[in-house]
Amino acid sequence: MAMDVVVLGCGVAGLSAAVSAAEHGARVIVLERAPARDRGGNSRYTSAWMRMSSPDDVSDDLVDLLVERGHGAIPPDYVDTTTRDVAAWPPNVRSYPFNDPEVIDALVTNAPPTMHWLAGHGIGFTYYEPALLETGSVRMGPSGGGLAIVETLVGVAERLGVEVQYETTGRGLLFDDTGAIRGVRCWSRHRGGFDIEAPNVVVASGGFQGNVEMMTRYVGRHAHFARPVSAGGRYNKGEGIDMMLAAGAAPAGQYDMFHACPMDPRSTHPEPMVGVVNFGILVDDRGHRFLDEGTDRYELFYDEVAWTVMRRRNGLAWFLFDQRLLDVPNVRSRIHTDVDPVRGSSIADLAARIGVPTGALERTVRAYNAAAGPPGPYDVSRLDGVGTEGLVPPKSNWARPLDESDLYAYPIMCGSTFTCGGVKITKHAEVVNNDGDVIPGLFAAGETTGLYYNLYVGATSVLRGLVFGREAGRRIGELRAKR
Repeated sequence: MAMDVVVLGCGVAGLSAAVSAAEHGARVIVLERAPARDRGGNSRYTSAWMRMSSPDDVSDDLVDLLVERGHGAIPPDYVDTTTRDVAAWPPNVRSYPFNDPEVIDALVTNAPPTMHWLAGHGIGFTYYEPALLETGSVRMGPSGGGLAIVETLVGVAERLGVEVQYETTGRGLLFDDTGAIRGVRCWSRHRGGFDIEAPNVVVASGGFQGNVEMMTRYVGRHAHFARPVSAGGRYNKGEGIDMMLAAGAAPAGQYDMFHACPMDPRSTHPEPMVGVVNFGILVDDRGHRFLDEGTDRYELFYDEVAWTVMRRRNGLAWFLFDQRLLDVPNVRSRIHTDVDPVRGSSIADLAARIGVPTGALERTVRAYNAAAGPPGPYDVSRLDGVGTEGLVPPKSNWARPLDESDLYAYPIMCGSTFTCGGVKITKHAEVVNNDGDVIPGLFAAGETTGLYYNLYVGATSVLRGLVFGREAGRRIGELRAKR
């Protein structure tokens, strides 16, 4: 079988690449591990909020955050080098794991045209105002979430003649004698092993949160306690990243980091987060507190909470609160689980219901209550500075005593949204090798690319997938026209 482009993955990144390449006249095939009913990976389940205030404007803080969280340790001479044109960069700088200014600029510059491109295919947009201590401007997302993008772009792709093969995966890249891409080695549930010949491959098959071996390899020995937040994440096995690394692609992004959230393990809903862990206390399965719950705003803290819970015994914790939290306006908008909290009429009653040692939980709650600030409503509009005194670990903000006669508890586990290790790309989504050169015919978009270090930049994952997927297709069309 011979094609112009093989796209691995049927999420927003892969579909953007497929549609864009087809619009430029290419013959395109998309390989999707999932059956048709589950197509789209994580994209199918996400609300797909994007850090944009309108289709024409990215949020004011986007560039600063991508620069701030776009690197680990960069040598100072490399920083100086990046002020020159990319063509003049030494190979080691071109392949170094940090966000090139050109890549950030490409994301920002191409975001508005990409939104108008989506609108031209029938995608509408909606907006939401950050609440409960989230910062930044209004965020924009597709009406109907990521599912609307997936289903709309699949329809567009099929009308353009794109073939989608389900329950089919890429297992390896094929190269010609010059080192350029010549196709993909594939495996299908229905056909077994086969090859597809094509001079262009776009790897948009997601991260590796659905592969416990890779999670353990990169994240560490507790990674089996991190569960993908959606059914789509379970299809993300990481072969796309592995095959690019095996071909000499330069790694980028923080491999031992993944975007995470504290979620209710009882729920079957996608991303059943409990996004209010600042306003109560967290205890482990022995009834002990283990971190400062009031360190920072939720959006700057929830990854750390989830990672810390993952590393506790059995990967489980309990979030304890009282009725005062439920009285906070809009608080239920930050609790996405569909399962009610456990309720107890005393500490002992709650301990019995959640399986935590009674004596330990009584000591923990009463020590916290004695050290907490005065009773009163939670002021969620700011870091209120109401902390504990003499307690280890402390609680720095929102330290209000809990009502022992009316307690609630949610179980908390670490939900893995997506992994952050991937490969280095250019502004055109071309994959860069360890020698700083583009691998001819190889492109990557979405979670297979490395963009985040230290902390995820919220509401940018879907955006980068759409922008660089579309750019990969456009670049393929441009290069084909020159041949």
